[in-house]
Amino acid sequence: MIKRLQTPILKKWLKKFALVVIIGARQVGKTTLVRKLLKTSRKYFTFDDAATVLSAASSPEAFLLQAPQVTVDEAQKVADIFPSIKKLIDEKRVPGQFVITGSANLPLLPKINESLAGRAAYVEMYPLTIWESLQRTAALPKLVKLVKQTSGRRAWNFLLKEKPTTIPLPKLICRGGLPNAWLENDDAARQAWFKSYVTTYLEKDIRDLSQIKNLHEFRKFLALSAFRSGQILSKSDLARDAGISYTTACHFFNLLLATFQIFTVEPYFQNIGKRLTKAPKLMWNDTGLAIHLQGLTSFADLERLGRTGHLLENRIAIELKTLLEIYLPSAKLFYWRTSAGAEIDFVIEHKSQLIPIEVKWAEKINRHEIKSLENFLQDFPATAPWGVVLYRGRSLLKVKENLFLIPLELVL
Repeated sequence: MIKRLQTPILKKWLKKFALVVIIGARQVGKTTLVRKLLKTSRKYFTFDDAATVLSAASSPEAFLLQAPQVTVDEAQKVADIFPSIKKLIDEKRVPGQFVITGSANLPLLPKINESLAGRAAYVEMYPLTIWESLQRTAALPKLVKLVKQTSGRRAWNFLLKEKPTTIPLPKLICRGGLPNAWLENDDAARQAWFKSYVTTYLEKDIRDLSQIKNLHEFRKFLALSAFRSGQILSKSDLARDAGISYTTACHFFNLLLATFQIFTVEPYFQNIGKRLTKAPKLMWNDTGLAIHLQGLTSFADLERLGRTGHLLENRIAIELKTLLEIYLPSAKLFYWRTSAGAEIDFVIEHKSQLIPIEVKWAEKINRHEIKSLENFLQDFPATAPWGVVLYRGRSLLKVKENLFLIPLELVL
């Protein structure tokens, strides 16, 4: 079993909260985690079973009282159990009393969130990070250690001590991080699994949340959204290309957010109000699925179509988002773009510090390609002490005292 980064958090919350909610996309590993970790006298139920759904819907409170500790998988399918969970917790709070999982973002569902408010601890499961995929969970990830450096000098000294390791980036990008897809060595079988995932899980979960009249429109929207992974989002352009109304495009987009298929990286502005009015970058939660939805099957396809840079950026976005939320939950992930077109892939805001990060699918970097980073460091001298370019080269290089070129294999 692949050790998951969320395991220590889950163990901690089970000792402190009566209700622990584990959320994340289908097939991301929620059920495996709870069933392997919670090998106790807990009673386990799944609402993927029709008979169990009928029993819970008929008498929610009696259903929940079948054992002192209960785990319910895919709990969003029977929303009527949530008022009963609320009632039982309010009557007697016992740490670890209930564990529920959901493939829908339960805090976004009003009827459910009302019952959970102030009573639940949340653990979000993500696709496998590079750190997990390569079985490197014994120590603090190097990316996290790097982000914690408070000056250019300290960051450089930290990097000098690290040794590069072999990272199969094409494999990591194409297989993605859904455990079944990652562990499947046969390419044809993996593509068949992705096809089944879209049909059996994604479309089914979407239909459970919202009635979609035209499935063809939704499939086209999926493909076009996947093609835009790692790019600034324009919902109006997406609606036009999909041949649907802007309202429908927004509806489809929100459904993908609610089922954890996509996430966004917001633009960085010192004026927080501006962050709410500018377009975010669209990222898929799994690059393997995003590639499949585009009708591509190999890394050679990405190179032929010039898609490697966008998919690498998306893969690093997944890594940063996951590691920051687990190890540095107060940190925020942004991107930066000026009206003149200067852009930086990621800006991490941690405490009072900004860390700009560029990601390049190139083995050599010229001076023009780091101009945006230089401008950012000049524009934010008090808060941005250093910046980096992550690239495919083999050499760790210091461009300036606060600007470094770092091989991806040194910090992933």
